This record gives sequence, C-alpha cells and structure tokens, in this order.
Amino acid sequence: MTYNFNIPFDCISAQKRLDFLIAKKAKAEITEKKNKRTIDQNALLWLWLTCIENETGTDKDDLHEYFKGKFLGFKQNVFNGESYDVRLTTKKLNTAEFTEYLNKINQFASTELGIYLPNPKDLGFESFYEAYINRV
Repeated sequence: MTYNFNIPFDCISAQKRLDFLIAKKAKAEITEKKNKRTIDQNALLWLWLTCIENETGTDKDDLHEYFKGKFLGFKQNVFNGESYDVRLTTKKLNTAEFTEYLNKINQFASTELGIYLPNPKDLGFESFYEAYINRV
C-alpha cells in the first residue's frame, strides 16, 4: 500500500497498518518518494550540450552519449548466454541524481575543456538562454 505522509488521514492509516504488521511479526519496507528529473533540468542539460557543441564542434547527441557513459556508466545484461553492456540512461534519474549528473558535466566542461557553462542562477542567464534556445 502507498501512504502520503503529508495527509493526516494517511498517517493514521499507515500507523494502524504498521501496528497490525508488527503484531504479525511481518516485514514492511518504507521507501522515500523521489521525484524524477524535471523538465527544467533536462532543458539545462541540452542547453549545456549545445554550448559544448558550439565550442568543440562535437555533435550534442554524441556528447550526450559520451557523458552518459562517462558519468552514469554501464550495466551488464545477459541474453542467450551472452553478456553485453547497456549504457545507463538519464531518463530514470531522480532530481537529486540528475543534479549530480549536471554538476559532473559542468565540472568536466570547466576543468577539462575550459568552457564556462551558464547557470540559471547567474545574472543574465535569461538573455543567454534566449540567444541559445534556437540552437537547442
């Protein structure tokens, strides 16, 4: 069952359910809900990839694949007895994980490429974004 602990009725229901399970010596698992990446985070990623593309000449789709491999890595699957690597995707990252991913790209661009990537908190970001939006 799923309970929303921001709703008092759900808190009461959850407590009753936990009491019942404890009495039965049952096992329960509580997980924290994590929101998926936001549209703004995804838009920032593609803006940054466009900036890097403009500075390096490397296609932003290729950069996307490169950074996924570099910072998210791979998982190994098996099909028909044969192992193969699958690059992990950004689609399933939550907001915190996506923020960490963006921070790694920003750090890499700065230290390895000497490219400054604009941050939405920067003064003048809106005008910069408007100039680049047509290139994304």
